[in-house]
Amino acid sequence: MKKIILITFICGLFFSSCSDAMKRLYMTTGLGCGTGLAFGAVYDEMQRAKDNKERKKLENQVFNVFKKRKAQNKGKTIGLATGCLAGLGVGLYLNMMKEDIQENFGKNGIELEEVKDRSTGETVALRVKMDGDISFENGKSDLKGTGKDNVAKLAEALAAYPETNVGVTGHANRTGPESGNLRISKDRADQVVSKMTSNGIERKRITSVKGLGSSTPLEGVRPEDGKNRRVEVKILPADV
Repeated sequence: MKKIILITFICGLFFSSCSDAMKRLYMTTGLGCGTGLAFGAVYDEMQRAKDNKERKKLENQVFNVFKKRKAQNKGKTIGLATGCLAGLGVGLYLNMMKEDIQENFGKNGIELEEVKDRSTGETVALRVKMDGDISFENGKSDLKGTGKDNVAKLAEALAAYPETNVGVTGHANRTGPESGNLRISKDRADQVVSKMTSNGIERKRITSVKGLGSSTPLEGVRPEDGKNRRVEVKILPADV
């Protein structure tokens, strides 16, 4: 606890010495944990807490700070600064991201689905769901219409969360030789990556780009169905 007080005091001194412009910059990043040190100390306390109720209480206190900042910046994506992932831990970071993006981009059809670790129940990734999906015409890999717009909106949302990486997988419906399905599904994934980078997402953040052919149809959908011509995106925490 002394560690928390000391680091928080140092961060407070640093913040108070900033210019008004710098203060506004930190405030717009939500929690403003530029180095992650203060919240890192809090997370250390969470990890040491044997009582699950006590740990949950600490998490809720941090989450309430985020919610208060959201209320003061209604209609804006709050985001989290560099260092917050190490400070808050994967689960809390992703849960905050999920709430913020869905509040600000839900009206545009973006929904995030939590991917949980089966043993711990912690959120380890976010699966992106969108109205109209990122879909393609038969035999084509070029992005058009709703699919193109969805990728641009997703790139805008991800810009506020620099400590996330992205996994992209392309898919095809089952028509013709599987070699062709594999090729076009990879082309579709590449097209989405190209669109994301042209909308400001650094290429190094896209850590996985795969074409899975027709091997993974949507649940409850026949492999031949055109709904399987799609690209799926998963949001992953960067290495900490």
